Order: sequence, then C-alpha cells, then structure tokens
Amino acid sequence: MSRIVELSAPQFARFIAKGSSVVLFSASWCKPCQEMKPVFHALEEKLHALAVFGKIDVAVSPTIAQMYGIRAVPSLAVFHQGRLLRVMPGSRSVSALKKVILAELEEAR
Repeated sequence: MSRIVELSAPQFARFIAKGSSVVLFSASWCKPCQEMKPVFHALEEKLHALAVFGKIDVAVSPTIAQMYGIRAVPSLAVFHQGRLLRVMPGSRSVSALKKVILAELEEAR
C-alpha cells in the first residue's frame, strides 16, 4: 500500500515542516516522470520508516518548484524540519537515490 501523499501548494509547507520528507517534483506530461514513478514507490517502500513521501505536480503548483529552485522534472528533493537538504534532478536508480537520501538524512540528524 502506498503512503505517498499527493501534495498541493497550500499543504506543502505543513507537509515538509516536521521530521524528514522526500518529495518528487513531476508533471503529468513528462515521460521521464512517468518512468520515475515505480522508482519513487520502491524508495518509499524501503525508507518509509525514516521519512514521509509526497509528490507535487509542477504544472499545477509552479510556485513551489520556483521557491525551491526546481528547474527540471523529475526532481527529487530531500527536506528535514522544513529545510531543503538536497535536490536530485533527473531519473536515477532506486539504489543510487536511496544511498543519497540516507546520507542526507543521517547528516541532518
């Protein structure tokens, strides 16, 4: 069962405010974003105990992407206590993303 939250601009700040979170910035028209979905779901399965996972459509909420300097989709952003730790643009493997996310969260604690 997926625990990935579909985010909108009004709820974004509250979602990333507490603890650790991983957000997928994507767009419905973006083919690489569609290919990234199973990778994101696999990451959530492996790391849900460490962070909450959400995704936001930049076509629907462009101001959030601009606020965090997201220039490409798909992009994965790691937050801790509302602070942006890292943005990873483009498609990557589950293992590569997991390694970076774990390192960022470890450093933030």
